[in-house]
Amino acid sequence: MWFFNSPNIVYGEDALDFIENITGSKCFIISDENVQKLSYLKVLTDKLEKWGRNFDLFTEVEPDPKEEMVLKAKQSCLKYKPDLIIALGGGSVIDTAKGVWAMYEYPEFGIDDLHIFNSSLYELGKKAKLIAIPTTSGTGADATYAAVISRYNDGVWQKLIQAHRGLVPTYSILDPLFPMGMPLSLTIDTGMDVLAHAMEAMVANGRNEFSNALAIKAIELVFKYLPIVYKDGKNKEARDYLHQAATMAGLAFGNANVHIGHTTGHCLGAVFQTPHGRCVGLMLKYVTQYCLNNPNKYDPSIEIYAKLAKQLGWAKWEEDDKTASYLVIKKVKELNKELGFPEKIQDLGISKEDLDQNLDTLVNLCFQDASGSMCPRLPSKEDFKNIYRYAFEGKDIDF
Repeated sequence: MWFFNSPNIVYGEDALDFIENITGSKCFIISDENVQKLSYLKVLTDKLEKWGRNFDLFTEVEPDPKEEMVLKAKQSCLKYKPDLIIALGGGSVIDTAKGVWAMYEYPEFGIDDLHIFNSSLYELGKKAKLIAIPTTSGTGADATYAAVISRYNDGVWQKLIQAHRGLVPTYSILDPLFPMGMPLSLTIDTGMDVLAHAMEAMVANGRNEFSNALAIKAIELVFKYLPIVYKDGKNKEARDYLHQAATMAGLAFGNANVHIGHTTGHCLGAVFQTPHGRCVGLMLKYVTQYCLNNPNKYDPSIEIYAKLAKQLGWAKWEEDDKTASYLVIKKVKELNKELGFPEKIQDLGISKEDLDQNLDTLVNLCFQDASGSMCPRLPSKEDFKNIYRYAFEGKDIDF
């Protein structure tokens, strides 16, 4: 038996207006300063005022939300006592809102209580519904049951992956108005995050036919529309499809999991303070090669990626699977080059000395990251080190 979890999804132009149909008179809005500067927060609050809704604001969310900030937002929410919690922002905002939502329902809970074995979390929504309105097209946080929250531990901001199926937002509102203001660098980083979510989900140990279908479509949309948005950030149609792709990929990996691409990316970002999408996007081709090189003959990675290449027209149906599967790597490399995306860790401004000095820390963090256990090929300590070394030099994985 398996479960497929999804929020109620409203998408397309004017999707924001659907909130008028959601009951609730007191709204606790969680957002950040950038969303406020872009006037997107005002777009939302103007509509709430028009509909006669009351609201309170918490706009202190920062990238990679820290535990202390999430707990501060929890206290503000408890004080206001809303019946709707609205997250307006990127993945950090939505992850913060998930944590606040759970701890508002159960004030005695802390961050460590937001885990998969806490059966109480299945009952979320009795005090408030959670509405996620993503303003970036990448994290898929609006469709997943994980919340990534950082805790300072042994000199490093370690990313805790708090996960429970009850944390899936009640509604996801995908309005193309919001990603229109994304700067180019953020557009590329988050777009590569979408690709990493979908490609990792296809071979992760939790993969299923529902997740596969959504992952394939998300990959198709990224390859078609991310280059268009790269050239013309104001192309509303392309922005709309990328926004949908982000949630499709979120549904895919939220129900199948990601694997060591996110493990190595999480840890790289934590140690060197580098944006999440840039890290996982950079690591994607290396970890995919690692999976394709698995000596275990029962690993289906080659077959899965070969079928993907054939379905998307990158390979002929009569082509042998190994050749076809490596065309996926070729297409990822071509996309990186077209977007001017970093190809190796050196391109992030990290020196060989910095990498070597932090390599043991990186690997230790990798073994603490739960997503790594979902990889069809489980790396050893030396494998993790070599994956980072190869990715630093931009060398194809041959082991």
